[in-house]
Amino acid sequence: MRKRFEWIDNIRGVMIILVALGHIITDGSIDNTFNSIMRMPTFFMISGYLFKFKPRKSYFKHKVMHLLVPYLVYLIPVLAIQMFFEEKGVIEYIARLLLGGPYLYAWTGVFWFITCLFFTQQIFNLFSNWKIKNITILMIIFLLFSYVNDIFFPSINIPLSINLCLYSCPLFFMGFLFKKIIEETSVSIVFPISILFLIFLTSTFYFNNLYINMKIADYGVPFLSFILSVISAFCCILIFKPFKNFHLFSFFGRASMVIMYLHLPFNYFILYIEPNLNPWLILSISVLTPTLLYYVFKKNPISRKYLLGE
Repeated sequence: MRKRFEWIDNIRGVMIILVALGHIITDGSIDNTFNSIMRMPTFFMISGYLFKFKPRKSYFKHKVMHLLVPYLVYLIPVLAIQMFFEEKGVIEYIARLLLGGPYLYAWTGVFWFITCLFFTQQIFNLFSNWKIKNITILMIIFLLFSYVNDIFFPSINIPLSINLCLYSCPLFFMGFLFKKIIEETSVSIVFPISILFLIFLTSTFYFNNLYINMKIADYGVPFLSFILSVISAFCCILIFKPFKNFHLFSFFGRASMVIMYLHLPFNYFILYIEPNLNPWLILSISVLTPTLLYYVFKKNPISRKYLLGE
């Protein structure tokens, strides 16, 4: 079994709470610009940090079981329930199920992340024999084309969100590079906290156009939003890495994929039953319930395999 990094689970825990917060607290009481800069980009960079090149065939099979099987096991019933409540037809249900990515919304709106992550990992694993210099050049080209998509073709809808890999692959690559940089970096925790606070102030009160929405290929201010995402993730690592025995957020981090799949279905179902319920209470239920379900699923080998991809 692969060794778990508690500090990475803590970062994932913080990020998945930010994801749920950004999706559920939409009454304007908080500004989500800083949140958007950190949450999804950090998930891709953490995945890159953990990445090791593997034989392509076995890696593909492993990730199909780890990502795509749970993706379908959750998507099929959740999308069916969504279509039932919205009184949509079977044809539309099947079309959205097959196309995924940008064709999923509301209850299943965040499922784009899974297919995007899968293709990002598979693309990057193709570079096993490449020099870092050549990968860097290609990632810059990817990033440039992601802005072409953002600026000139903002309404393009590619099935399974494959076009988003133009942006996610450079993020993944930056995480991959972090491994060596982190080992050689030793600073007071005050420094990364100060940098994050500065980014928070700048993005919240001065430059709201830094907002990133990866699902619709809206990448904020070209290059600047990307750089701030990279710096934010780097700061998070510097903050959490020294605290190897800190567990507060790691419980959510381990359950992050289950929370990713289920926080929006819980949110919309609760709103259907009780539309005036306090959104902060809905947020708590939508995060805590999938977390508890994760630890229930862990106890059974069948649910571990098909619901957790383990």
